[in-house]
Amino acid sequence: MEIKIREAVIKDYESLCEVYIELDEQHRLNHPELFVLPEDYAKAKEYLLESINDVNKGLFVAEADSKVVGFAECYLQKSSNFPIIKKREWIQIDGIAVREGYQKHGIGTLLLRRVFEWAKNKDVDRIELKVYSFNSNAEQFYARNGFRELSKAMYLNL
Repeated sequence: MEIKIREAVIKDYESLCEVYIELDEQHRLNHPELFVLPEDYAKAKEYLLESINDVNKGLFVAEADSKVVGFAECYLQKSSNFPIIKKREWIQIDGIAVREGYQKHGIGTLLLRRVFEWAKNKDVDRIELKVYSFNSNAEQFYARNGFRELSKAMYLNL
């Protein structure tokens, strides 16, 4: 299987939405108190267009068998302006997803490498992300690729 990683274009919209549907379903099933089934597409076309056109956002797609089978979404983040916080910039990964039938073929790793390349082009030397604790596959994937745990988010329903 030949895999091509490239920047997203607006004509990828519907294919990207199909990948988002799979990703969002995992979140909705595991945290129905936070996520709902959208009435329309999971992402507005304007959202994708903004991501494509913003130089501080990266949206990359993986193509296999001439169709979009995954994506990586990231953006440049800057630290808050608090005296105790070190001034810094990093790349925040908003998500990496690969369609179910295409997982375990190295596509996620190729997408992650493209994010690394994008970060280097921005002269940024740190990448951060958040992952839901139910998603052990994602946690293992990121750990295999050198990521370490930074913090934990916790909640209490009353």
